[in-house]
Amino acid sequence: MELIETGIIGLDGILGGGLPKGRTILVSGPAGAGKSTFGMQFLYHGIVSGGESGIFVSFDEHPTHVREETLNFGWNLNDIEKDNLLVIIDGFSPRAGVSSNEQYQTAVDVDELITQLVEIIDKTSAERVVIDSITALALSMASEQQIRRQILKLSAVMSSLECTTILTSEMRGGIVSRFGVEEFMSQGVIVLNYEYKNNVAIRSLNIRKMRGLKHEMSERPFAITSNGIEVYPTEQFYF
Repeated sequence: MELIETGIIGLDGILGGGLPKGRTILVSGPAGAGKSTFGMQFLYHGIVSGGESGIFVSFDEHPTHVREETLNFGWNLNDIEKDNLLVIIDGFSPRAGVSSNEQYQTAVDVDELITQLVEIIDKTSAERVVIDSITALALSMASEQQIRRQILKLSAVMSSLECTTILTSEMRGGIVSRFGVEEFMSQGVIVLNYEYKNNVAIRSLNIRKMRGLKHEMSERPFAITSNGIEVYPTEQFYF
């Protein structure tokens, strides 16, 4: 099985080399856990280190804010967008019902999103895709059955295009995914947690599953630094 590096310090070693290429991976966690940072770091590393173009679909935040926030890590998205190495699709503005000047936009609809992704992948040869978040897409669906069917369709299309795809998902009350079905439609699940102890946020990461790979199951601490997410694989996390 071919693996691709995430670019997240300390994580690839835990995974045994990286994520399985062409698979769909769920990254789940509560609000503020670092899911969006995880996804963008995955894309940015692929672009600057491997020459693999990428697509970031933002349903939860306006692309302007995404670009501004990533500057904190030294990631200048404008430059790589100009070189057609990164495409940001604005799903936030249509979802919020406001106008947008973004070149790429999509409604909160899986079929429309797939059409956009196929067109952009054909144009840019993108190999990495992040959808932030699958929760926003699922909220527009009427039933658990529809959520299962649409997520499976999205995953199948991305795999057929040989794209490695990260879906971010909101986690509540210890349940890995908002609707309880997203993890079953993904080939891998990475959970980002944090809790407050003595008014300090303690962050941890756990690989819940990764089909086809042997990986450790331990909870490992991580931090969001000026370079992005860094995982500390030799340290234990104590609850």
